[in-house]
Amino acid sequence: MLSKRILSILAMVLLVPTLLLAQNTTSGMRGLVKIAGGQPLVGATVTVTHEPTGTVYKTQTRTGGTYVLNNMNPGGPYTIVVTFVNYGTETLNEVYVGLGEVATIDVNLKEKGNDLGNVVVTTIQNKKGDFSGKGGAETTIGKEKLDNLPSVGRNLQDFLRFVPQAKISGSDGNLAGISFGGQNNRYNSFYIDGAANNDQFGLASSGTNGGQTGGAPISIDALDQIQVVLSPYDASIGNFTGAGINATTRSGTNKTQASVYTFYRNQDITGRTPTGDKNAATRLANFTSQTSGFRVGGALIKNKLFYFLNAEAVRDERPQPFIGTYSGNTAPGSANFNAMLARLASFGYDPGGYIDNTEELKVDRLAAKVDWNINTNHRLSVSYRYNKSERVNVPTTSNTSINFFNGGLLFPNTTHSGSVELKSTFKKGQSNKLLLTFTSVTDDRGPLGNPFPRVTVQDGAGRFVFGTENFSTANLLTQRNFALLDFYKFTKGKHNFTIGTDNELTFANNVFIRDNYGTYTFP
Repeated sequence: MLSKRILSILAMVLLVPTLLLAQNTTSGMRGLVKIAGGQPLVGATVTVTHEPTGTVYKTQTRTGGTYVLNNMNPGGPYTIVVTFVNYGTETLNEVYVGLGEVATIDVNLKEKGNDLGNVVVTTIQNKKGDFSGKGGAETTIGKEKLDNLPSVGRNLQDFLRFVPQAKISGSDGNLAGISFGGQNNRYNSFYIDGAANNDQFGLASSGTNGGQTGGAPISIDALDQIQVVLSPYDASIGNFTGAGINATTRSGTNKTQASVYTFYRNQDITGRTPTGDKNAATRLANFTSQTSGFRVGGALIKNKLFYFLNAEAVRDERPQPFIGTYSGNTAPGSANFNAMLARLASFGYDPGGYIDNTEELKVDRLAAKVDWNINTNHRLSVSYRYNKSERVNVPTTSNTSINFFNGGLLFPNTTHSGSVELKSTFKKGQSNKLLLTFTSVTDDRGPLGNPFPRVTVQDGAGRFVFGTENFSTANLLTQRNFALLDFYKFTKGKHNFTIGTDNELTFANNVFIRDNYGTYTFP
């Protein structure tokens, strides 16, 4: 009796940490093998082959004719072959499984001589009341949608719009925050290959690492599938109040595939300045917006060792022209205005331009992945992601305020993220998943130009603003996140059990000192 109590307490202790889990990187299958009359068949061999990589998952039906396969690669196509002595072979082709889905696939075996041949399955619908496949309110965006659906900003937000409960805030897709089910956009959790990639400090409106720069956290060409869960039935999925967003990167296959792409736009293929008077519209200043990259994936050893690599660069210049009329007393270019600039020059300070300041965005991304089928029971995946983005955020001049270029700020961000995942399968439907991840984020916000006090000079109905941006004089944030997850799954009769642990450790160092050089206002 005492030993049973100890085992019960131990099981509860091991199960509690899983309540914090949100990341998902795998899929699964389960089902029932029957013979004529609906009688379950025990001991039938179920072999599932991932056709693109030749990865084989194999098990036998247990008591009640049931089988379970965990830790499978999301997607497909899969081929399922079910065999048993003195019975025909049943083959199911073109089977696809979404990220995080446990597909229910039942098979009826015929006695030899009554074989109906191959059966092609194109879609699989879970039984009524069976929530194992789609665990609650969730949406899966597969590779086909990522390849074929249009994307304006080439970022995740363009695809997350397809989630019915999603609301995108902001006009710029790169900077937009995403709210799910009415929750604050900062209450989402975002994982890439199981590694945390959401802005845990909560500074970016997009909720992702590097979001303050306006750059996407990863190239769309590097993604394989996206899963969004809102109210999962599985108690082991949590760590969010908005949505859990899981994304997996592509893997190599036995067939070498490559792609080279570029997206380009400049002033010659862009309209004139927006204004109510068409005759007053002018041609935009020279600018460029270009995204270029490539991806390649294949097999180093057929059916054994695979690789994938994606690299992408973004170079974006956005003109911010002033096309209105300043309403202050001192007109730009007047004697008093030029005298103010001369006075600043006497202090050795150049405030920069104020009419046509240009914002810049530079992003360099890299995603690499290696998959190793060690043997039929063990598979190892190692992935690494690098994202370096830098945004020059310049102030713009309006009818009521003359703002100079060197009053702007520089947003540099560097993110390193990696995942190591070992997926193992054993006899009698047992499986284990070990996931180790790390994420390193550095946001080093700083001012443009030479150090100078922040000065605002009131000028009637207008004003002049120059000097160092007062919130960027000392602004540095570094974050380090480490996670270890291990899940062991097994079956007992008609029940499936999971024992595991999910451990996460985060370090953050934030330096923020405003007004280092002083802030002055002259009425």
